[in-house]
Amino acid sequence: MITDELHAILAGDATLTGLLSSYEGEPAIFTVDPALGDATLPYIVTASSTVVTPYDTKTTLGREVWRDIRCYAEANGSAVTVEAIAERVRQLLHRQELTSADYETIWSECDGPINADDGEAYGRIVTLKITIQEI
Repeated sequence: MITDELHAILAGDATLTGLLSSYEGEPAIFTVDPALGDATLPYIVTASSTVVTPYDTKTTLGREVWRDIRCYAEANGSAVTVEAIAERVRQLLHRQELTSADYETIWSECDGPINADDGEAYGRIVTLKITIQEI
């Protein structure tokens, strides 16, 4: 349920998609992990939640969800591209309401971006923390 909303927000932003490569005619934003083998950098992976805890009351059901949005760009001697991608992701999601027929957003915030470089790519992670209540 959160995956669809996140993908729609990220893929719907022209500034962000202008920083990403394309995959099969769509912005390279993957909801599977790892990204597909023939994907080219730069791209984003947001495949699953790292933390899901109850946020229930006597009369409502809810949860707190932490979702990593991992941004990658070519390790070419400059982290400018990956930092721009991660900062745009943060701008799009920090203190923003995700909309769904299944739940309402109580609050959301982003941590990061933090470094996640490896030998082949520069990486940054933005962690979305969102508290939702089921409708």
